Amino acid sequence: MRFLVLGSMNIDNTFSVNHIVREGETISSNGCSRSAGGKGANQAASLAKAGAEVFFAGKCGDDGRWILSLLESYGVDTSLSIIGEESTGAAMIQVDSSGQNSIVLYAGGNRQWREDEALFVLSHFGKGDVIVLQNEVNLLSFIMEKAKERGMLIAFNPSPFDDEIADLPLSYVDWFFLNEIEGECLTGENRFPLILDEMRRLYSAASVVLTCGKSGAYAMHEGNVYYQEIVDYPVVDTTGAGDTFSGYFLSSIYNNGKSVEDSLFYASKASGIAVSRNGAMDAIPFSSEVM
Repeated sequence: MRFLVLGSMNIDNTFSVNHIVREGETISSNGCSRSAGGKGANQAASLAKAGAEVFFAGKCGDDGRWILSLLESYGVDTSLSIIGEESTGAAMIQVDSSGQNSIVLYAGGNRQWREDEALFVLSHFGKGDVIVLQNEVNLLSFIMEKAKERGMLIAFNPSPFDDEIADLPLSYVDWFFLNEIEGECLTGENRFPLILDEMRRLYSAASVVLTCGKSGAYAMHEGNVYYQEIVDYPVVDTTGAGDTFSGYFLSSIYNNGKSVEDSLFYASKASGIAVSRNGAMDAIPFSSEVM
């Protein structure tokens, strides 16, 4: 099975701070670094590091070529990506002393996709392939509809969450990847069992993976609910933890043929390793480290 990540790529500018800046406040950082990120690029890196066959289609400017080269070094096929006139997306990330983060995004080329470009990318895939999407690119409704017409499975992480999510054809989604905030935004429920119950009612044909921070992770698949407690590592930086989890989980299910229970454990361990390191894409472990 092949994976297509049609998604975002960002230049991450990360500032280490004692606490996340408050309204009207100016603070000094303890350090600053530049790295590759974006939910789409992170998910592609996670899938590739987990051993899956993955294609990444992103849209960036000349300033983003190094991110494509980095993805290629992990084994990602980036031949369907587009170098456009718009600059590459960017993120300003604050990471506090406990490892928690706050992120401001600039879309750049991520939201400059044209329908003909998306159709060309999708023309290389068909029945049984998996498309992995996030809410950091434009044309999501169009892409979902055309991917479903081609018989592709759709995995969707509605992040960052906004009001436009409600207008997407979410009934096409085969796998939802949610954290507790996204789960509450989709369902109106703020307790983990109730989020899953409401997701079952709203999207009865879909499977759901719900990550709950230190409370572990749940998966709802084919009428069954599974739970995995956290695989605990010292937290340094939580940026990209969810992207690591989704990539490893999907690779385990579809590339390795593992059970939902095994896939939850595998993904939890991978994301635990990732949060024990600085950065996003660079922090994602290879499968040999996870095993």
